[in-house]
Amino acid sequence: MKRLIRAFISTLISLILASVIFVLGCYVLNRYKSDEVISPMLDEPVVVESVSYDRYAYQQLSDEEKQTYDQIYNCINEYDDKITVSTKSSSVLQRAYEAVMADYGDLFWVSGYQYNTYTSGESVDGVEFLPKYTVSKEQRDIYKATIEETANEWLSGISQDASDFDKALYVFETLIQKVDYDTESPENQNILSVFLYQSTVCQGYADAAWYLLEKLGIKSTVITGTANGESHAWNLVYLDGAYYYMDVTWGNSRYLNGNNEKTKRVNYAYLAMTTEEISQNHVITSSFEVPECLSNVDNYFVHQGLYYDWFGVDAIGNRLAQSYNAGDKEISLKFSSSDLYSRVISFFIDDNHLSDYIQGQISVYYLLDENANVLTIQW
Repeated sequence: MKRLIRAFISTLISLILASVIFVLGCYVLNRYKSDEVISPMLDEPVVVESVSYDRYAYQQLSDEEKQTYDQIYNCINEYDDKITVSTKSSSVLQRAYEAVMADYGDLFWVSGYQYNTYTSGESVDGVEFLPKYTVSKEQRDIYKATIEETANEWLSGISQDASDFDKALYVFETLIQKVDYDTESPENQNILSVFLYQSTVCQGYADAAWYLLEKLGIKSTVITGTANGESHAWNLVYLDGAYYYMDVTWGNSRYLNGNNEKTKRVNYAYLAMTTEEISQNHVITSSFEVPECLSNVDNYFVHQGLYYDWFGVDAIGNRLAQSYNAGDKEISLKFSSSDLYSRVISFFIDDNHLSDYIQGQISVYYLLDENANVLTIQW
């Protein structure tokens, strides 16, 4: 009998030890997986076919970043809660996400992301991407329909057959005329503020410009950085075979001049800018490479015959007189350098030689944009 009891106790102890070892083994397996064992909590990454091969930011990425970008974009579009990405690097994930948001200004339903990293000891087994959605999928679809309806109405005045310059000009003017700059606007970090509330800040302007240009067949990218030391967003646009920068926010005269403006005006200096021009007060912080914008062919003032790179007194004076005699409300002239700009101001305004060309004109109201070397005279 004692022998049987001892055998029973021995068997029981063995079972308990086996159970303990099994439990400890499962715990170790989940926390410290070998390269061959994948945690049941982490799905295998799925390779997604790219639909973004022609997007600017996408083209600047490495192969690993492109694959991650495709997975992120697909996840957001499908409104998935999470997805396992191919990269195991958080920095690659960040660059890919930033590129997605730069290439697609219409992703209003997502704002940032979280990520989970799964490790075995010191090695990373995988990374999980979790987008942070701001509205439900159903509400997103309702908003998308409303945005498209409003956008189509706004674009009804421009033909798909128009030139790239005319399309960009139309979008630039439309956004400034229809949308106010307002830091208190709801949803001002996306296009909802523009198309639902007609008020926004720089991010909303840049995203909306992307959206409208996209509908017109013009490729653009949302650029982030600083302007005069403050966080800012604007666009890189591809017009007639060349890259330009376009800043709708700065094109709204009330943004820079506030309530000093009698009425909101369109400042065309920020429609199609070179790298040299925008670098006067904008600093790009986007992680992807940007092109050197050198062309001024689609510069508004070049198009309109309002650009001067020489001190042609009669040419400038006669152009001002032509505007006045035609009954224009105002005219803006752009000059190629700050030195030339200063000489024109000194001659026509300070020394009052404007009266040599415009008879009977006693005084004028003028605006100076030293950032862009633009003189505006209101008659």
